[in-house]
Amino acid sequence: MNQLISSPFNFNEFKRVWNSGGLSEDIDIVSNLTENNPLLHQTLYMQGNVLAVLNIKTMQYAMILGDVEKVCGWSKEYFYEVGVEGYVNKFLPNDLLGLGEISKLINTYLSTLTPEETKKFMSIYDYQMYGEDGRVRRVCQEGLPLKTDSEGHIVYLLAYASDITHFKRTGKQHLHLSGGENSRLVEIDNATNTYKELIMLSKHEQEIAKLLGKGLVSEQIAEQLFISVNTVNTHRQNMLRKLGLVDTTELVNFLKIYRLI
Repeated sequence: MNQLISSPFNFNEFKRVWNSGGLSEDIDIVSNLTENNPLLHQTLYMQGNVLAVLNIKTMQYAMILGDVEKVCGWSKEYFYEVGVEGYVNKFLPNDLLGLGEISKLINTYLSTLTPEETKKFMSIYDYQMYGEDGRVRRVCQEGLPLKTDSEGHIVYLLAYASDITHFKRTGKQHLHLSGGENSRLVEIDNATNTYKELIMLSKHEQEIAKLLGKGLVSEQIAEQLFISVNTVNTHRQNMLRKLGLVDTTELVNFLKIYRLI
């Protein structure tokens, strides 16, 4: 069932949801990453990706590496200056509204995790943002804890960002949460400002999806799994229906982006 996103985005509320206040700081946590690490920066730059470390208490970036202008449309110096608030202010209005709901969903999920599970937590979601050149980019951001406190709150978040503009249609954002006993997959409809829970793929569907991702066709998958071609195609259609996708290419791209295969 679709649920309405009723609250406009508020950065103070965003900070509260992330518990960004009163957390202990340890700047040494990023010193080894930021000092003398040209190889990591060069690798990220060549791949066209970005890696950043976010200080949850200050909502500032402690480190940014990679091709920031290609992925996000702005220089890393700009984001060092404006922090997270300046970053999210570049989101398209509906995507910013979606971010508010995404943050609440992340917080709700985190509240169900033990401190040990929190260390394995991962969030993956996407959004559209304006670049300095006026072009709109769709960015996929993966986040995982780099450091947590004794109560299990995230102190430093490691964020990995990539440009998925050419791999995903506009109009919807998605969120994949994992680390606990159960994962969650949520779809946000930017046209109606509503969101709904999506059904996760079954083990059989994941198995077929992995083989699709390797470029195998239905006949090859059927032969490898000792099932009929009709069964393979039925599972394929079920996956498209569950996720609201159009074709196999979109399905494989989606599953890879959100680490579902």
